[in-house]
Amino acid sequence: MNRPFLLLAALLSAYSPSLAAEAQSRAVMDQRHKALFQETCVSCHGPDKQKGKFRVDDLPFEIKDIETAEKWQKVLNQMNSGDMPPEDEKQPANAAKADFLDDLANVMVAARRTLGDQNGVITMRRLNRREYKNTLRELLGVDVNVSDLPADSGAGGFDTVGANLFMSVNQFEQYQLLGREAVEEAFAWQAAAGVEKKLHYEAETTTPIVKKFVEYQIDAKVRAERWVKAVEEAAAKPENKDIVAKIRKESKNDSIFRREWARIPGAPNPRTFGFDKKGENDADLANDSLGAGWLKYHQYYMAQPAVDKGAYLGTQTRHPAELNVNYIELLVPFDWPVGDYVVRVKAGATKDAPPERRFLDFGIYARTGRVMATHEITGTIEKPQVIEIPLTLTRSNMTRENRLLFVREKGSWDTNEEGGRKRAEAVKRNGIGPELTLWVDWIEVERVPKVDKPKPPGIAALSIPLDDKSPAPAAPELRTALERFATEAFRGTTPPKAYIDRLLSLYDVRRKAGDKHSAALKETLAVVLSSPMYLYLAEPSPDEKRRPLTGMELATRMSYFLWSAPPDKQLLDLGRNGELQKPEVLAAQTERLLNDPRSADFLEAFTHQWLGLDRIDFFEVNRSLYPRFDTGTKVAAKGEIHETMAHIMRNNASLRDLLKSDYVMINRVLAHYYGISGVKGDGYEKVSLPKDSPRGGLLGMAAIHFMGGNGERTSPVERGAWVLRKLLHDPPPPAPANVPAITRLAGKVLTTHERLLAHQEDPQCASCHRKIDPVGFGLENFDAAGQWRTEDSYMAIDANGKPDPKSKKTWTIEAAAALYKGPAFKDFFGLRDIIASKSDAFARSFSEALIEFALGRPPGFRDQPLIAGMIQQAGKKDLAIREFIHALVASQEFHTK
Repeated sequence: MNRPFLLLAALLSAYSPSLAAEAQSRAVMDQRHKALFQETCVSCHGPDKQKGKFRVDDLPFEIKDIETAEKWQKVLNQMNSGDMPPEDEKQPANAAKADFLDDLANVMVAARRTLGDQNGVITMRRLNRREYKNTLRELLGVDVNVSDLPADSGAGGFDTVGANLFMSVNQFEQYQLLGREAVEEAFAWQAAAGVEKKLHYEAETTTPIVKKFVEYQIDAKVRAERWVKAVEEAAAKPENKDIVAKIRKESKNDSIFRREWARIPGAPNPRTFGFDKKGENDADLANDSLGAGWLKYHQYYMAQPAVDKGAYLGTQTRHPAELNVNYIELLVPFDWPVGDYVVRVKAGATKDAPPERRFLDFGIYARTGRVMATHEITGTIEKPQVIEIPLTLTRSNMTRENRLLFVREKGSWDTNEEGGRKRAEAVKRNGIGPELTLWVDWIEVERVPKVDKPKPPGIAALSIPLDDKSPAPAAPELRTALERFATEAFRGTTPPKAYIDRLLSLYDVRRKAGDKHSAALKETLAVVLSSPMYLYLAEPSPDEKRRPLTGMELATRMSYFLWSAPPDKQLLDLGRNGELQKPEVLAAQTERLLNDPRSADFLEAFTHQWLGLDRIDFFEVNRSLYPRFDTGTKVAAKGEIHETMAHIMRNNASLRDLLKSDYVMINRVLAHYYGISGVKGDGYEKVSLPKDSPRGGLLGMAAIHFMGGNGERTSPVERGAWVLRKLLHDPPPPAPANVPAITRLAGKVLTTHERLLAHQEDPQCASCHRKIDPVGFGLENFDAAGQWRTEDSYMAIDANGKPDPKSKKTWTIEAAAALYKGPAFKDFFGLRDIIASKSDAFARSFSEALIEFALGRPPGFRDQPLIAGMIQQAGKKDLAIREFIHALVASQEFHTK
């Protein structure tokens, strides 16, 4: 390439975003690295000698094909592992090696992206699980569990990417079964439309049970003491000396010794003292009664005020089947139908209840701890409050464990380990157990009929009897009904006559086989819901060439982007008559879709996948280290991310608010966790922050920092890599699998800073860590549960795998660092300001994610002008979030097959 052409290319790239992007997207190694090859590699892998039949002197520095990429990957692997150059050969300088590995790792990422570029082609794909579930909901008005369907996502990316959404033969059978279940659910909802139900439970029902158990414990303790005395008297007889000595040698303690009472001549049967364990060793019941387990706590419970009017929520003391003072359960009767319910709880807190113990958890089936909602109790025992919790019961709630409601104190018994720990701490503190702070007057559950609610489109389209109380429809009426239903299911596309003929034939076969009308109809409709025209988002192109979308196709693409659901009648009609392609109509419909509650499905799924929030559910926090981060707090912390995104979208606020803001979207649970006042209601609210607050934006959220650790300790590497990937649009390359561990650090008690700086002494590690670690250091003031801290500590692990207190090292956190080839910062606030100043990079990351989610393919080189246009349009309104969406929906790429 001659110099005039190079000059022209440079000038063009300076003025053309697309050409500049092309240069950036090419996978090219810097020519300066040829010196490293020449000095350390060519002697063994050059023209004269090719050890391992591998040669580097003729290796192209631009990766244009798979063969070249595989050779460079081999170089990267060998140098990362330290195998090359061999130890007895000349080694490159550490800095030069780190730079080489850094550049090569990033070039390999670029190569994978360019070699996998789809050139704007959108693959025909099936509905993913979310979309399938939402499409059933919009068509039939029901929610169906689709978790048994295969996962949608491949390695990374979004669940809308067509390359991952293929279909196997076995899946059609799964879809037919799910379709049948959806129809069953829909018919059940229609049958129960006007049903009213109400169940009221007075909580003081617990009181006589506890009272009776206390009386039993006192009596049983006396009987147990008498039995023990009788056993000891028998054991003390001279003639029993030998057998007693043998039993005591075999027994670890007195309780085990007494279990062998039958081997001691003259020892009485525990059953004669009233201890009958129904086929098991009766001595176990006597031994347990001797200790009168938690008698003091039960007596403490009975001594509380207002136990004759309600029940307290305490700790678990016995097996719940025997006695339960931990939570209150309410079983929704099995003969109650599917529907929307409301659960009401009238409760109050004691006068001396500390703020952190005024929260009530609500869920289904306490033994698995499925917390669905957490509410702060602001009422008192004298003036209790009533909280209302919406609840939907479907056919999936048919079993006891799926309809047994519970309320308990937040975090009191999320797990046996955590509940037992809190209980033990309380006993150590007061000699009794956890103080009683929450009191419940009553609980009730009521089914709320919605007879005036419009029928779902699919049900309304049938307009024939759904049950067997009326005569079955005649063939012409049934044909018309099936055609209307299929047209609705196929998103406005009328099926061919032959398809309806096959449906009618199936219905007739089922009737001749003995099915009643309703059963035959369900089977027939299930076939529609497993048909390719229902399951696929098809935009056919006979000659496989790119073409503009039809109005109907555009309506479907818009709705599945912004609702993750099918288009409604208004959108379909605009698509059908050609109005939707008009810019002003398109913009208005985009606003309408974003303002519709259904857009929450899009925003929640997009946010979850874009920010990688699945890691929140990968592990649990160590509750002995972070007792306040219980299940209710974790649920609330995850909700903060989604509620913040919803607030920004709802108000068309700036994307910059995710980098830094002077407000938070929190509920009462998080307000207490963060130490922030100002939340007035029971839901999430916008609360202003003082200027010195570390909260506000993604980097102030507990859930984000929780992901950057392992539940016990923070991981600056995990956090730094996340910030680079998601906020700075500068993702580090994948961590190499073959980098050797730094064995010299084993067993050493080092600060986090010292340990990570040691990694950077090795070139293989430094190539990535020098970019990642400084960002992670700047976030160290947040602990593994997202709480602000000023110091940290570490203990070495002893031979038994337990922390050694003698080795404990505590240090003050110093969050100062400098970004690699970038500015320095003194603390977290300085780092946050630097990140907030890079909003253009964040906007590019957001734009690329939106394109992939909306178009079902990764963004490629051809999309660079689109990305630039989205950022430019949003930039005119301070990066208002809806402007990105408007620009994408209006683009040629969005309108093209």
